[in-house]
Amino acid sequence: MKSSNLKEHRTINLSPPSLLALGFLGLILIGSLLLMLPIARQGEISWLEAIFTATSAVTITGLSVVNVGEAYTVFGQIVIMFLLQCGGLGFMTFAILAVMSLAPKMGLKQQVMAQESIGQTSLKKVSFTIKAVFLYSLFFEAIGTLILTLSWLREYPFSEALFYAAFYSVSAFNNGGFSLFPNSLMSFSGQYLITFTISMLYIIGGI
Repeated sequence: MKSSNLKEHRTINLSPPSLLALGFLGLILIGSLLLMLPIARQGEISWLEAIFTATSAVTITGLSVVNVGEAYTVFGQIVIMFLLQCGGLGFMTFAILAVMSLAPKMGLKQQVMAQESIGQTSLKKVSFTIKAVFLYSLFFEAIGTLILTLSWLREYPFSEALFYAAFYSVSAFNNGGFSLFPNSLMSFSGQYLITFTISMLYIIGGI
């Protein structure tokens, strides 16, 4: 009886780095599956291309083996944008924020893990740091989206301009490097407000 009870209550203890690695692996797997859905792609895309794109987005390397703007639908591009956001801010940031929102009274083990993940000495500092990072990111991405939307309204309908602006703000702030245009931003090299805004998002996001 004792051995069976032990088996029932046995848990897997993972260190924050191990949990982080598994979290990123899970995001890559989910992202790859979503990118392979018919609703996410405009043509035939291999599993290798989907896995490569998801991995590149989560690890914010900015490399791509397909033209993102042509290979994926709006749904697929939203998936990539979400992966960029998770990869840029960090899986642990989202995980701990979710846990603290759903369960304000965290156990001792969860508190220690959260503190180790963020590099803080108290749970209060962990909460403040994570919320500050999250709000800080959304604030600057929102500003970038607003400026880029107004800039692209001259060339695109509002819905397109807004989507392009949101995608590039998230990609730039998280140093993702993904582009929806075949020639990246070469067509806008003379539009200084666009290039300046994206450059500032890269710098602020990096900081």
